[in-house]
Amino acid sequence: MYFYLLEALPSVREPGKIIGPVADLMGYIYNMLFDILYSNTSAGSLGLAIIIFTLIVKLLLFPLMVKQQKSSFKMQQIQPELNKIREKYAGKTDAMSQQRMAFEMQELQKKNGANMMGGCLPMLVQLPILYALFYLFQNAYVYVDAIGANYVDIANAIINIPTALRMEVFQPFAQEFVDMNKNIAIIKDGFDMSQVNDVVMLVGNLKADDWNTILQNLGMNGVELAGLLEVKNNIETFLTIPLVTKAGLSFPGVIIPIAAGITTWLQTKIMNMMNPQNMDPNNPAATMTKTMLYTMPIMMGVFSITMPAGLGLYWTISNLFGILQQVILVKYYRKKFAEEAA
Repeated sequence: MYFYLLEALPSVREPGKIIGPVADLMGYIYNMLFDILYSNTSAGSLGLAIIIFTLIVKLLLFPLMVKQQKSSFKMQQIQPELNKIREKYAGKTDAMSQQRMAFEMQELQKKNGANMMGGCLPMLVQLPILYALFYLFQNAYVYVDAIGANYVDIANAIINIPTALRMEVFQPFAQEFVDMNKNIAIIKDGFDMSQVNDVVMLVGNLKADDWNTILQNLGMNGVELAGLLEVKNNIETFLTIPLVTKAGLSFPGVIIPIAAGITTWLQTKIMNMMNPQNMDPNNPAATMTKTMLYTMPIMMGVFSITMPAGLGLYWTISNLFGILQQVILVKYYRKKFAEEAA
């Protein structure tokens, strides 16, 4: 019964013309997964849907992982030849010599089906997915029907509160919300605490501490609202962590940035250990991979603090699945190339 209303729900930040269609597709798939889980168990469905969704994404990207690992082993095989080319042009710093060296190395890689930058392809493909998921979790009420329906119920409960009391309790939060988003077109057009869609946007931006203050100030007028907020908390929380709000630095939300940073470091470390050319001082890419071992975990940890916790959970689970895929593929290709060499 909420279908037509949910279709009209606005999001504070639009994903744009490029990421928008990706976000819509991700939202459709994720909403379908969530509905299946939510119909069987309401608690933790949002987090469980993220885990299953991540597995689906990793399986879809698996062919790229296979291509990446195969290219990596090819690079190991031709590394001695690449070093010979580098030695050939050692000390020659003029532009012509450097161009010839790059050309010969590219030809050698092309001839043997290797690519020095092949490992970047899966990451590049994941970028639009990450951007789309950011908008999905930031505006979960737009993409997930159950959350949207709950937010509409909460908005209606707020509007039904006597006007004077409603304005007294909610106006400070509404003003803060407008001030933070005053440059966004949908806010510039005006914000009305008597309109369902406007109140829904406010509901999506209020934190747990805000709701505690609101319920305390409403007293008996907040009984209906308290019940709906319990449903909201039940839907959005996974292992006590709210997934649609920023992870932040307080417990338990801070677990997500820590997990994202640690699993990023672990995946990068295992990738370097299983690919010897990444540790070869003669390999120009070795310096980059060594730098990424420390910069990527810090960067992902910091990003996860300011992003919806659901996105950090996705990245953490993606890293864990990626480690498993990496171990399986390395063992497979080591055996395969050893047999070919024999």
